[in-house]
Amino acid sequence: MTDTPTSPPRVAPRVLAAALVLALVPFALLAWRFDFVCDDAYITFRYARNFAEGRGLVYNPGVDPPVEGYSEFLWAVLVRFGFDLGLAPELASRVLSLLSGAALIVLVVLALARRFAPSPAALLTSALVLGTAPPLAVWSTGGMATMPTALLAVLLFLVAHRPLVGGASTLRRAILVGVIAALLALTRADAALLVALALTPPIVVGLAVRRPALWRPALIGAVIGAAAFFAHMAWRSSVYGDWVPNTARVKLGFSARAAERGLDYVVSAFLSMPGLGLAFAGGVIGALLARRRVGTSAAIAAAGMVVGVTAYAITSGGDFMCFARFLVPAIPFAVLGFGALLFRVESRTRIGAAALGLATAILSLLAAFDVHVVPESTRLAFHFRHNQRLSGVALSTSEVEQWRNMDERAAIWAETGRGLARYAPPESSLVYGAVGAIGYFSNLFIYDRNGLVTREVALREPHETLRSPGHDKVVPPTFFLRDEPTYLDAGIWPEASFPPPAAAGRQLEVLGPAERPGWVVWVQRGP
Repeated sequence: MTDTPTSPPRVAPRVLAAALVLALVPFALLAWRFDFVCDDAYITFRYARNFAEGRGLVYNPGVDPPVEGYSEFLWAVLVRFGFDLGLAPELASRVLSLLSGAALIVLVVLALARRFAPSPAALLTSALVLGTAPPLAVWSTGGMATMPTALLAVLLFLVAHRPLVGGASTLRRAILVGVIAALLALTRADAALLVALALTPPIVVGLAVRRPALWRPALIGAVIGAAAFFAHMAWRSSVYGDWVPNTARVKLGFSARAAERGLDYVVSAFLSMPGLGLAFAGGVIGALLARRRVGTSAAIAAAGMVVGVTAYAITSGGDFMCFARFLVPAIPFAVLGFGALLFRVESRTRIGAAALGLATAILSLLAAFDVHVVPESTRLAFHFRHNQRLSGVALSTSEVEQWRNMDERAAIWAETGRGLARYAPPESSLVYGAVGAIGYFSNLFIYDRNGLVTREVALREPHETLRSPGHDKVVPPTFFLRDEPTYLDAGIWPEASFPPPAAAGRQLEVLGPAERPGWVVWVQRGP
């Protein structure tokens, strides 16, 4: 058994430039097309703002102990520094995410070029597959830490596998691996999995083949990353009174019911974006076939990232958001492995490699324009956003439609929050389900029906009927009557058709005009 890869020739500068263009241009255009900030991002923004204003990382000041209703610790800290610099979180988050996405693409293309220089068709079409992957572009805005997390995972992988980066001494590389591992472990509550997937293969393979230069940096880095992870857990326990974030308590947990919905989530993503499914399957195969060329450790780690992230998305129950957010960290590794597969194909037929790569990119890209090759009846068989079915909303498997709904609803909730900030007394409280934008802009005390920032809801047993991911323990507004909230509901609506049809039997009160002409801000004070 060996883990010494071959040393390929350098790629021609013009071919490398073309690959970068093929990856970065469609990525930039798609990011511009899908530019948005989702509602959940405003939850972290509110924590960051309270932190910047000296109240600590809390959502509702005064709650003791506070509730950890965010999943992205390091992201919250970075957004807080944006407040210190006078930057709106919508701008700061977009800039950081877009830069992370662009850096990730450059690193992956360079890694492809370093190993597959003799195969221009494989390199160019792999770069195109990367740049046309809709989830990468969509989540390069959105306001969340998805792309910085993916970037750190790629950096950790490249640095931990020396043949891909060359150079530095073992000690310097070990320290660098440790720093990246620590940052990654702190970026998201579940990112420790990515650290384990990236660093376990070089440790195991390095020990097996007796290559200290491979296993020592990975082991030292893993120890540093673990120290950061457990230190953060201890801090979390001391501040929030819990070892895990409240956002994890809201989930179904690792259960058969969660796995059932999570499997639907993954299958639905691959049916909506067949090119993504081809890249994932081809990436695992290609990575394992490339063991001699890239090294056994790197091949196993790349394949493990794809399989491990996908398995986590399944076992955790999936995610209600658009364009397969949970699968984003695996996409760069799938493309690295897919490039290796195209390299093998090109060694036999260049036209075949080009055709396979181009077809994969097209099949992935079509979903960005709401064009589907898989019939909707088939996709509906794996529908996982069960709230649509429960609320009587027409079922849809369109990721573009889900993105549009998320964008539009966040805007409505933001306007509602700004209206409450204008008209409601500052000491008011509100019961609501989507507590991001409405909580951030109103700055009222919020009782969370979904439980992200309200511990007593998160600790309840989930509903027997499957709901959309993250909505498994939702309670009715009347659940909080004993807390005597000021408002049980709020919203905006066109004045000419007020009250809303859904308000039948409820007593609504108009607070004043909304920002958009002809609309009003309304509240519900009692049952």
